[in-house]
Amino acid sequence: MKRQRRNIFNSFNIYYRYYKSSGLYSFVLSNFIKVIIIIAVIIIAALILNTFIIKISDIPQFLIENFPFYIVLLFFLLSESFMGMIPPDIFILWVSEMPNFYLMVGLLGVISYVGGFIAYFLGALIRKIPKVKVRVEKLYASHIDKIKKWGGIFIVIAALFPLPYAIVCSLAGLMKFPLVRLTYLGIFRIIRFFLYAMLIIQAV
Repeated sequence: MKRQRRNIFNSFNIYYRYYKSSGLYSFVLSNFIKVIIIIAVIIIAALILNTFIIKISDIPQFLIENFPFYIVLLFFLLSESFMGMIPPDIFILWVSEMPNFYLMVGLLGVISYVGGFIAYFLGALIRKIPKVKVRVEKLYASHIDKIKKWGGIFIVIAALFPLPYAIVCSLAGLMKFPLVRLTYLGIFRIIRFFLYAMLIIQAV
């Protein structure tokens, strides 16, 4: 038993030192700070809108009246599948005054989760086009390097923090990252929506 504990401790120590030397912890810390800043900006913007322009509570109704519900969700899916064009927190604000708020947040999370798979298969398709593959590898060399160094941990970081999740999933497909691992690691993307929803709504 003692030997087993010692082996576990040694393994943990090896991983800890590796991740520390490779810059994982500083990378996570910098992204955590980004989360704080982004949420702060969203709160300040929401307060300014609420005070001087339009009540936050009126925004969902405005969107519902002017844009069909399924169109907004389709646009969100496209954003979460290609490049992550729009910050997902804006969509959390969109559903903030809707009935069954957390159910809607869960729907957004599932759509983002599905978007990750679409991005993955897009990356797998790019892998078969040599010229495009080379250009993508040059453009996102930094992210590719992080996937090589940290593997699934980088997928989790991209799912939770303000990184372009769609791009990371595309690169995972490009690099033949195991789809089964992406399937369960991607669940952190859904968790992320609930965490951010609680923070944003309580603050606003």
